[in-house]
Amino acid sequence: MGLLRRRRAPEGPLAALAESALWMYEWDLGGGVRTRPMGPELQAVHDARAAIAEPVVRSALGKAGPQASALDLACSEGWFAHRLLEWGAHRAHGIDVRPENVHRAELLRDHLGARRLTFEVADVFDLGGREPADVVLCLGLVYHLEDPVGALRIARALTRGVCVVESQLTEPHEPLRHGWGTTGEYLDQEAAWAAWYEPAELQAGHPIASFGGVVSMIPNGAALKQAMSAAGFSRVEAPLVPTHVNAQYTQGHRLVLAGWP
Repeated sequence: MGLLRRRRAPEGPLAALAESALWMYEWDLGGGVRTRPMGPELQAVHDARAAIAEPVVRSALGKAGPQASALDLACSEGWFAHRLLEWGAHRAHGIDVRPENVHRAELLRDHLGARRLTFEVADVFDLGGREPADVVLCLGLVYHLEDPVGALRIARALTRGVCVVESQLTEPHEPLRHGWGTTGEYLDQEAAWAAWYEPAELQAGHPIASFGGVVSMIPNGAALKQAMSAAGFSRVEAPLVPTHVNAQYTQGHRLVLAGWP
């Protein structure tokens, strides 16, 4: 983690959280203190996201110049906001709907001395009309939403340079057949979504990872590309996936896409 400017051990509320709580990321906080992720594969997923997104993000930030700005939607504890500064952003702003995540992100920012980071508690659907950023990250968000296409429309409106979107995928399958108004006549669709009801009780058990009580829409790869195009991105491409990253990305169970206005 290249932005670690202070290697002393954490103190106060951050030290207590590092000792007692599970985290979304494995943070090296200095003084031999590391946080414990919620799952054994979780950090490998974050590392894969970073490895796939970094070349596209660096290119966009380089083109934007020394005052390049970046926005991290559903930023969680801010791990990718720190990466955005490493990759060339002059400033980065993280937004998450869960106050506990923003609280942790601000504690980490202050401990690590990353002064060009800001964080905010907000719902992605309340972000209309804001100033666009040169880079927007939308990682691990769309498959937790009832209206993922609406969220992508907002992400598009916030994007001046490039938006990087990552999602869990449904299993690859044959085209989905459905009726469309006439008996015996059907349409076949390559793009499909799975629906999963995330019960409210889930949030109680995973307060930093889920926002329960919604029907989450999970796309296949064709549906995610289609949704980004419908949201207004004029070009959508899948960045190169390094062979060494988490197998979910090399086997087609998760996907990173880059979209340009």
